[in-house]
Amino acid sequence: MQRVSEVKPRQMRRCTADPPPAERGGLQIVKSHEEILEGTTARHRFGEVTVSLVQGGPRELVRPGRLIGDGERSRLRMCRPLHGEVWVFQDGRHGVVRPPQLISFDTGRPFKVIMPEQFRMVDVTVTHSLVGLTAADTQRLTARAWSGDQGAAALLSSLLEGLDRHGEEVETAVDLLGGSVAGLTAVLFAERMREVAPDSEIARQALMLRIQAHVREHLAEPSLSPIEVARRHNISLRYLQKIFQEFGVSPARWIRDERLARCRSELADPSLDHLPVALIGERAGLYGASHFSRLFRGRYGVTPSEFRKERRAMDHHHDTDPAGLRAGARR
Repeated sequence: MQRVSEVKPRQMRRCTADPPPAERGGLQIVKSHEEILEGTTARHRFGEVTVSLVQGGPRELVRPGRLIGDGERSRLRMCRPLHGEVWVFQDGRHGVVRPPQLISFDTGRPFKVIMPEQFRMVDVTVTHSLVGLTAADTQRLTARAWSGDQGAAALLSSLLEGLDRHGEEVETAVDLLGGSVAGLTAVLFAERMREVAPDSEIARQALMLRIQAHVREHLAEPSLSPIEVARRHNISLRYLQKIFQEFGVSPARWIRDERLARCRSELADPSLDHLPVALIGERAGLYGASHFSRLFRGRYGVTPSEFRKERRAMDHHHDTDPAGLRAGARR
């Protein structure tokens, strides 16, 4: 588990394992969807979304098919250039974007991304389930330039630009901003699917997004379960399981992970420090302090109490050395 971005609440954190200076340019072979891109200056994870700021000179990112294993969990990546061009080659197409445009690619298939000049960009990585798409669905959407001045694309493009310009001054919990990124990304992919996909695939994606919204709205309810979710959406439990199987996860596992992500978000919020750890778990439907602690540790590598303690220590460091952190987060 990458710990670089799990406990910082109010701003994007400086990467602790930055590669050599980005200005050197060159070629980077991308071995996995979790690999930090050369030139990454800040990175933060919001549940199923990771946002990175990347900058540097001319370079090329390549992920060859020989490095992609069977059954490997892939991710969707969305690039929003802030300066310079980004070229994406995948699925027999290539697209070229400049600010404020957006473009995406899927890490589960071979790709090439080229920055032909000095650049700065925001890189958003999301799981397929977050946007209600399978890896097969994304073949219709990759390497296509999307306008950043209308519809959901304009809202997401502006939000990502604002992350770069104002991320350091954001006073609310960063996880709340991450929720906006996740929601707008899902809406944008849904818009694009309506333009290129058959009605049956659009309906399946829409159903998945409705199910996800329902679960997130009712996480605190102990009765929330795959059976209840299937009944609420007038589908069989078997069909619900089939939908989630396409994303490599069971409905029960996904609900549990959403509950844990909600808890992590609230533990990262200093304004909720007055709430006992056990109550944080109950607010997300995880009852029993030991049960909650065991599940949280299994997901994030630390107990809820340890997570909060680490975050408080980071807050204290920020309060006592704000100039150091600001220097790390700036360009």
